[in-house]
Amino acid sequence: MKKIWAVLILFIAVFISYAPGVRNGFVWDDTALVLRDPLIRSWRLIAEGFNHFLFIDATASDFYRPIQRLTYTIDYALAGFQPALYHATSILWHGLAAVAFLFFAEELLSSFRMDRVRARNIALVVAVVWAIHPVQSAAVAYVSGRADPLAAAFGFSGLFLLLRAREATGGRNLLLFGTSGVALLLSILSKEAGLIFPVIAIGFFLLQKDWRDLWKTAAITAFVGAIYLTLRLGAEHQPAPQLTPPPPILVRPIIVARAVAEYAGLIVFPWNLHMDRDVETEPTGFNDASLAHAAWRELQTLLGLLVIAAFFYWLWRARNRDPAVFACLLFTLIAYFPVSGIIALNANAAEHWIYLPTAFLFLAVGLELAPLAEEVALRNPKAIIIMGAICLWLAFLGARTFVRTFDWKDQRTFLERTIAHGGDSARMLINLGGLELTEGNLPEAAADLHAALQKKPNQPLAMVNLAAVALKQNDFKQARELLNRAIQMPLVDAQANELLTVLEHKESGKVDLMRMRLASRSGPSNWAIEKAYIQLLDQTGARSSAINELLAVLQTQWYRADSWQLLSELETEAGHADQAANALEKARTYDVHLGAPTR
Repeated sequence: MKKIWAVLILFIAVFISYAPGVRNGFVWDDTALVLRDPLIRSWRLIAEGFNHFLFIDATASDFYRPIQRLTYTIDYALAGFQPALYHATSILWHGLAAVAFLFFAEELLSSFRMDRVRARNIALVVAVVWAIHPVQSAAVAYVSGRADPLAAAFGFSGLFLLLRAREATGGRNLLLFGTSGVALLLSILSKEAGLIFPVIAIGFFLLQKDWRDLWKTAAITAFVGAIYLTLRLGAEHQPAPQLTPPPPILVRPIIVARAVAEYAGLIVFPWNLHMDRDVETEPTGFNDASLAHAAWRELQTLLGLLVIAAFFYWLWRARNRDPAVFACLLFTLIAYFPVSGIIALNANAAEHWIYLPTAFLFLAVGLELAPLAEEVALRNPKAIIIMGAICLWLAFLGARTFVRTFDWKDQRTFLERTIAHGGDSARMLINLGGLELTEGNLPEAAADLHAALQKKPNQPLAMVNLAAVALKQNDFKQARELLNRAIQMPLVDAQANELLTVLEHKESGKVDLMRMRLASRSGPSNWAIEKAYIQLLDQTGARSSAINELLAVLQTQWYRADSWQLLSELETEAGHADQAANALEKARTYDVHLGAPTR
């Protein structure tokens, strides 16, 4: 089969599987990464985007992913906040990642002296399975998950170019090595998982005992690493808050085993899919439900240990029997290790974490099953039955992915389906409670937030949101009690002070500007609270103070179009026409959708 046809087949499979996702909206982290990120609103801010981690106007993160932000800048320039283009772009990048994987897999198998036609056929089948598998949907149908396809597209391209460089000589060899370095750097700048690709490249050359190209790859890795660290360490960064302590070292092997069992089940039969997975045992008392849950987790630990043992047995057998399978399994291990649970992350399991490891795992499985096609050609009944079962499984994968894309239809659908399917974590319940609060469904919001506090007592976000519910219900006593507790928690002390200002105004009719000022100064910069403080200054007759406060903000956060637009409004109300016009011009400079100035 010609490569162009293989590429077309891949793209068709991807777009059919994910087509409904184009009609979905923004959900969960999309509000922070798209709707509230001021750095995606103008081409002039692309360079500044490299100076900041993600989640500028939300809870701080440790994610340095400027290429992900750059793709949102392009989407915003073309479509503003219309979600269809964002979803189409994510699907496109997943398709490109699948094509890059196809090219890499063919080149990898050919490097083990496999016939190129056979290598391409195996690579195509495996790439289709990987592309349409429902476990990848969290990285594709969810706009904020785009970092995974981006890292994969650039990473697999970088590996492909490195393998191609082996056959080139002279200037072409150096060009391919240099281009691969650029691709690997873009992969790492898309997501931290991109760091595994240089490691895999070095592992490949070690397996091949190709010392000539090994030192070139090591040099490129060092160069790419130096650039990445220079950019990352120089970026403005607020460390992510730690709401719960990481699991103890002795507990982590148990989590590793359970996560392996969890992922194995999702790969073989991806039915119960949801975000925010948790494999820790968190009993809520000695009742039948908690004991049954704990017993299941212990069985999951045992199953995970059996799966791990089977994997390493497979790896050991493949070492001499089939070097290509051994390489794929080794690469699976390298890709999976950072998300295995050994290293403490912001969760202990997540579907999109195995986006990259499954590519190498499926390739190993594809190599093991390849002889089955030859048996089918010889009309072996047993082989025909097995192949038929595999085809039915593939059809199920595509259909399940198609249906799964509807889970991201809108915020309510996403949260309710996630909770219904088992993702009833405190974080999800808090988000649902926040949605109910926004829509005025106060009893429902309170119920969700109380449920979150049952799972995570003293959870700061649940507490401050529950205080907001009490405020709207005019339950001032409960609101003050909750806010006095929340004000001691660094994560939400700013919001607590802001709500205390509202509470005091409701109780006495007085405006406590000093408390609002304290809220604007507490913790990391929070534009929403800062903006509320500035507007409160203006409303209480201190317009010049409001303007000065805003000018102080713009000294460090000059990139905010919203800030310049607010300054223009304040200057207009103060009768400063020239200053207002200049501020509006700045706002239009930093937001391409504010329109051109009129003359």
